[in-house]
Formats: sequence, C-alpha cells, structure tokens
Amino acid sequence: MRMHGTLNSTTFRNNTAPRELFIFGSADQPARPGDLPPYHAHGRAALANALDEGLMADEVAQILDGREIVDAFPVWRGETPSAYAARAVAEMFVAYLQ
Repeated sequence: MRMHGTLNSTTFRNNTAPRELFIFGSADQPARPGDLPPYHAHGRAALANALDEGLMADEVAQILDGREIVDAFPVWRGETPSAYAARAVAEMFVAYLQ
C-alpha cells in the first residue's frame, strides 16, 4: 500500500502549493465572465491524478513548461474528466521520461 503521509500535499488545502498549477483553461476558448474556464474539471482531474500517481508539483510544472494542462494535452471530443485524467497523466509520464 502506498503511503503519502510523509509527502507535502500540493492540493488546494496546502497554502505553500504553487498556485500557477491550479489555473485551468485554454487560450483557444476564452471563458465568459463568471464561468469556469473550459475543461476546468478535466484539468483539475488530470492534476489530481498526476499528483496521486507520484509526480511532484515541480515535475508537473516542468512538463507543462508554462502551458495549461488542457493545452499541453488536449481534451478529445466527448472525453470524460476521469478518462482524460488517465490519458493525460500517461502522456505526462512519457514527456517526463523524454
């Protein structure tokens, strides 16, 4: 069983977490005032899955290289947030190893 008790959490409850990782959206699809950015749930699910799978916040930032998650790993039409998260994290690991 994997234990995360000794790792610093990078979730929204951690005030020291880098906030730029938690901004989701796409430059191609501007959000209307008051709306969540497009694919907000997809990006949030992918980030949570990446952190759960063992990537650290700084590693995710290095992989993204200043891009949003949904821009670096585009969402496929009709893809659910959970399906996107699994695919995007697999692609993140490939990018990280290259």
